[in-house]
Amino acid sequence: MTECAHAVRDALRIRPYRIFVFSSKNACVYIQRDNGGIVTDSPMTKDVETMLGSPKRAIRKMAVPMVVAMFASSINGLVDAAWISGLGPGALAAIGLLFPLFFITIGVSGGISIGASSAIARHIGAGNRTDAERTASVALTMTIVSGALFSVLMLMVTRPLMMAIGGADVIEYCMDYANVMFIFAIVFFINSLMSSVLRSEGSAKRSMIIMVAGSLLNLVLTPIFIYTLGWGMSGAAFATAVALTVATIPAFYWFYIKKDTYIKIRVGKPHFEKKVAKDIFRVGIPASFEFMAVSIAVILMNIILVSTLEGTDAVAIYSSGWRILNIIMIPALGIGAAVVPICAAAYGGRDNPKVRMAFVYSLKLCAVTMAALAVLLFITADLFSMLFSYSEETEYLHDKLALFIRISTVFLPFIGLGILSSSLFQALGMGTKALISTVFRNFVIIPPAFIISMGGTLVDIWWTVAIMEIIGPVIVGIWCMLILRALVKGKIIYS
Repeated sequence: MTECAHAVRDALRIRPYRIFVFSSKNACVYIQRDNGGIVTDSPMTKDVETMLGSPKRAIRKMAVPMVVAMFASSINGLVDAAWISGLGPGALAAIGLLFPLFFITIGVSGGISIGASSAIARHIGAGNRTDAERTASVALTMTIVSGALFSVLMLMVTRPLMMAIGGADVIEYCMDYANVMFIFAIVFFINSLMSSVLRSEGSAKRSMIIMVAGSLLNLVLTPIFIYTLGWGMSGAAFATAVALTVATIPAFYWFYIKKDTYIKIRVGKPHFEKKVAKDIFRVGIPASFEFMAVSIAVILMNIILVSTLEGTDAVAIYSSGWRILNIIMIPALGIGAAVVPICAAAYGGRDNPKVRMAFVYSLKLCAVTMAALAVLLFITADLFSMLFSYSEETEYLHDKLALFIRISTVFLPFIGLGILSSSLFQALGMGTKALISTVFRNFVIIPPAFIISMGGTLVDIWWTVAIMEIIGPVIVGIWCMLILRALVKGKIIYS
């Protein structure tokens, strides 16, 4: 008998509700005993084997590529803005006005992708490759249809929306950029889905390749399209669209030519299934609203800051400081991205202790990493502040921005509680709970900040924000741990 055949024979003697992964030179066989039955799956990829193996190792193997990819994307955004600034303040203003619409684009495309990723990983964990592939195929149909509809809708409403919010002076800048971006909206949607499907089967490195390739290519093309070809704002948009299109090609190669992925996305098989769509939407729709909730919270916070004595300077300090904080928080976001497929697979395989082990290890890893980065950021706050205060016009903001950054380091070690809790809820298919946790963490800051703004100083507001950025994640984290305890004790029914 072969090694895998012996493994199958021995697995028959094991009690129910256990998952095993056996490796041989030629293949890996996944066996799950479920209510007395045995399910054997076809050969797995090494990525799936890693995802279903040691949760600690899986978290590390998946988190690192995601951190690299997110860091590249963040740097790309900063450099992109720098090139566009060369077109003048009107161009920068146009990008600022268009930001909410782009955030909605990310929310809609990301919602479908996150919902599909969670559902696929749960099916893989349950040993049900057929349903995993069916989910991926339905998700592709949903992505193409929603991308096309979204593109048409945004092309129709962008101009009147920009005019309504005061963009008349820069409307041509807005439309030059937006028309190209929304025509190619479907590329954003497909790129997001392909990357998420790869993560759902543990292929974090391939997902990283797609994201990093798009960022690097965009860095090269943006100045060429804007200045060398003289396309201006539309050139910046074309650079992004072309970069994402090219970056998506490797995914199509892996799925449809090389065919070495675990999940096969079969075009048009099926076109649509109500049950599958519902499974995607129960995480995907709340995930989309999470993006919108964050955007609304930022708008409300900006309104509060504008009302202070510091006015727009307060907004400049807050927004610039958070640009830096968002980069520092990338490790936490990367670990959170790894939690979704790993915990979803364990949940699908009904291995509740493994779900807990992966989550708790992620919390510890995140807390230690963010604490170290908080110390580093506190020490180097003056250097980071110079990124946004190097000119004569903004030099006076340097010390104020450095102070905001130093105060903010207080909450960084706690930030993982909120991020990872939302990720776990998504992994368990609890999209509404993920939405509630995100809304709570972002909006709990608004009332106290508003109260302090009526009589306190800007520094008082910064300390209020820091304290609430600790309280919010801690409360959400406690709620998440209670849910996790109920899951381990078998008090939560599998869906």
